[in-house]
Amino acid sequence: MAKETVEAVRQAELRAQEKEKEALQKKEAIISEAEKKAKELIASMVKEANAKADKDLANARTRADEIIKEARAKSEKEIVLVKELAKMKEESAINLVLSEVIK
Repeated sequence: MAKETVEAVRQAELRAQEKEKEALQKKEAIISEAEKKAKELIASMVKEANAKADKDLANARTRADEIIKEARAKSEKEIVLVKELAKMKEESAINLVLSEVIK
């Protein structure tokens, strides 16, 4: 009977060791899977962030081009006005000089 008890204990210990080994293997598999999923998630988030940054940059460039175009158009109108004003002042200056000379 003692022999049977010792054998039963030995078998129980072997089963416990097997269970422990299986648990360690499962733990490693779970950790490996979690690391893989974490890397995939990080890669996906980085990809999304880069895509959003690219889109925002393109929008900013488009808006900058619009602002430059508007500023250029405004400047061109102002140049025309300044030239017209200069021409009017030139005519006034010529008339003033002529009026002074003719006196």
